Amino acid sequence: MFLKAVSHEDAGFLLRLVQFTKSPGSLIQTRLRGLGKCLPLSCNWGEEGCSTVKRITFPLWARVMLWSLILLYVLLFGLISVQRHRAFLTTAFDLGNFDQAIWNTLHGQPFRLTNIEGVETHLAIHVSPILLAIAPLYLLWSDPSLLLWLQSILLGLGAYPLFRLVHRRAFPEWGEPWASLVGLGFAVVYFLFPALESANLFDFHTATLASPLLLFAFYALEEERWGRFTLFTLLAMACKEDIPLLVGMLGLYLLLRKRWRIGAPVLAVSALWFFLATGVILPAFDRSGVSPIASRYHHLGRDAGEILGSLLRHPGQALSALASPENLTYVRNLLTPVVFLPLAAPEVFLLGAPTLAVNLLSADLFMHQLEGFHYAVALVPFVVLSGAVGLLRLAREVKRRLPRAGHWVLALGMLMVLSSSLAYHRAHGYSPLALGFHWPKLTTHHRLGEQMARRIPPQAVVSALPRLNPHVTQRRTVYSLDRFEEGHLARIGDAEYVWVDVTNFWPLHPNDLKAGIETLLKGDFGIETAEDGWLLLRRGAPVKVFPEAFFSFVRPRSGEPAYPVEVDFTPPGQDAPALRLVEFSISVEPRINRLLSPRFPFSASLTYMTKVRLCWQALAPLPQNLRLYPFFYDDSTGQILEDTTLRPMVEAIWYPPYRWQRGETVCTETIPWDVGEDFAVGLGVMESENWQEEEGRWRAKVNRSPIILRLFEDNTWVRLIGVRGGKPQEERRSFRPPSLAHPVNLRLGEEILLLGYDVTPPLRSALHRGESIRLTLYWQALKPMEESYTVFVHLYDAKGTLIAQEDSIPCKGNYPTIWWLPGEVVSDTYLLTIPEVYEAGEALLAAGMYVPDSGERLPVSNPEGKVLGDKAELGVFSLRPIACLNGQGLCAIIYEGGKLF
Repeated sequence: MFLKAVSHEDAGFLLRLVQFTKSPGSLIQTRLRGLGKCLPLSCNWGEEGCSTVKRITFPLWARVMLWSLILLYVLLFGLISVQRHRAFLTTAFDLGNFDQAIWNTLHGQPFRLTNIEGVETHLAIHVSPILLAIAPLYLLWSDPSLLLWLQSILLGLGAYPLFRLVHRRAFPEWGEPWASLVGLGFAVVYFLFPALESANLFDFHTATLASPLLLFAFYALEEERWGRFTLFTLLAMACKEDIPLLVGMLGLYLLLRKRWRIGAPVLAVSALWFFLATGVILPAFDRSGVSPIASRYHHLGRDAGEILGSLLRHPGQALSALASPENLTYVRNLLTPVVFLPLAAPEVFLLGAPTLAVNLLSADLFMHQLEGFHYAVALVPFVVLSGAVGLLRLAREVKRRLPRAGHWVLALGMLMVLSSSLAYHRAHGYSPLALGFHWPKLTTHHRLGEQMARRIPPQAVVSALPRLNPHVTQRRTVYSLDRFEEGHLARIGDAEYVWVDVTNFWPLHPNDLKAGIETLLKGDFGIETAEDGWLLLRRGAPVKVFPEAFFSFVRPRSGEPAYPVEVDFTPPGQDAPALRLVEFSISVEPRINRLLSPRFPFSASLTYMTKVRLCWQALAPLPQNLRLYPFFYDDSTGQILEDTTLRPMVEAIWYPPYRWQRGETVCTETIPWDVGEDFAVGLGVMESENWQEEEGRWRAKVNRSPIILRLFEDNTWVRLIGVRGGKPQEERRSFRPPSLAHPVNLRLGEEILLLGYDVTPPLRSALHRGESIRLTLYWQALKPMEESYTVFVHLYDAKGTLIAQEDSIPCKGNYPTIWWLPGEVVSDTYLLTIPEVYEAGEALLAAGMYVPDSGERLPVSNPEGKVLGDKAELGVFSLRPIACLNGQGLCAIIYEGGKLF
């Protein structure tokens, strides 16, 4: 029993004591050996005899849960990664770059890369010899998706050594099941870490592979399996030129524990490889200044030696840069998922210090972002592992002082870590548990692109847009078509094929892409094939005219949620409409803004990427200078937030309105853009480049719509829909009469029917001053109206004197009659308050409509057509008499029977 109560540090001390005194207690000595062989994570630096040869197994249920978590992660993020690729969301940087370099390596041209201008080898931008080990895998499956699966599998497997490390650290002190539960808890934290998921989904990078390899290396170090340790450290260093800095920290860690024979060679080899990679290989191949050192650390020096010298000569500048507010926010957010527990285990957390410094000293602002890219992924193992060590260390200290509280502190700490991790993941993560998550959609358009990629001869030189590029990089030479200069598309070179998707034009402006394609068609290139916005040009092809199949991307799509409408636009000075809007739809997708660090780490900075799709029909030939003008504006101020001036609709560029045939339906779509979460969508049509020139606007008329559309500025534009909190606010029209307490069916003029009304309190009720009548009128439009009528609601006393009234445009001024559609039912509410002075007796309630300019009322007629006057008499109330007490100047209401109120 005594032995079971001994902690592992104490056991180590007792073991050395037994060995020193040569005690014959062999059984005791044997038991103490097992306990005394503790983990380096629990040892003090420099402590001798602290070994990890003792292997600890963990129960079957923990193994099942661990491998289930790993499998779930691998499947989820592997599928998302591949789906992103198939949906053409991966890019030349860097999936295309790595795919081409690996493919060329397999085919006898190691590291050949042509995607970057002025670069002929991957060694000019990164030193990643691990590509030599990956290349043979292409013999099994030669596809960029293999890299995405490989990345997901390795990141998922990183949870295994992490679990084992935490379990081994926890077991001697806490035993089962606590060791397994804590290990599984931090495996979940690892999988929820947004920086890890971000790297997993941001194309493919060999630097991402280093993260799990470092975990395996550290686990091998803990178990003192030096062969495995050597293998994993070599593989990690082969991933990227700065990873040797992290391996060097492992060597320093061993030195501080006085493992000279292992630590010194590790430190020496890692330092030698780092300076060889950054000081010799990169400068030798980088002739255009595109390497990370040349482009990201130019403010510190041209190579590793100059950078190191600058840091040594001017340490204050480096410290000042590291302590900037942006960098402090970076560190704060890095530690938030593990509630800053790594500060209790600095010897583990600081193993990632080189990567932290590399990111925070960079001039590349993207490297200062935890999420959105892959630059922070190498920090994840050390943050999560040091968080576990910190929690176990704090719980152990509490247990030493308060033995009964130890387990409670451990459980509470684990709960806090999981809660914080989940909350941070909710605001910043990439899984379905996170805000802004959206599954990449694979459409028929994307499948057409995959088919077109397969039609390109594998030996041909291709220039393709960046998002198309990774689908054609398995060839000797390929270019990334990413610039437009002096009227030409750059990076065509000796390309035999040019491949673009006019609907996925990033990073070019759609106008520039069209101008560049037109220039190519005027030259050596012709159209090889074109369909649904996909365009494959071939040098020497005779066809110069776009086939009809190319324009299928402007046609309506089935199955899309849309509002079927009929809004006619009529040119100035004409009576007949020439253009009709037949449907529209709006998409507002919340996405986490990765480029902004929120003030509060658990709050997500959301952007709302909005796009509007509009489908049109030409009713007559359209002028060449016609411009479709959807715009987004502030509903309260009228200020335009975004329009199509800088970001035009692609469909209108490639298939402009003047080419539309009478009766055909053409759909245009705004470029997705962040216009905020509260706005409204307006739409106009004009024959001018300046919206402020009202004389060029076409008049709009709403003939049919399931929702309320509002017309403004002499009917020259229509408000389609409003958005609040990122959600479209549908104001549905009603065409079905409700159940009415008081149906009347009175006609006002020839255009409006008063179906009936509801009133509170009921008719014939006795009223006194200060009380109110709430009246809801139900109108029905009989035909379109050109006049905006004003509603009046009047209350007359017994002498016929008007004592209360409310006059207003229907619906508190928000829904004038010119917006009503035939058959539409409108609910319209008014409130009348009984005044201080009136004539007692019956009070008549009446309502009607009049022309605001002239005051002329609409005649009211019954269902038989008999004119009843200029107002609809709805019913009567009883007004109680008012009496004043003699000489008191005090008035009171007299109830029936003379009783004072």
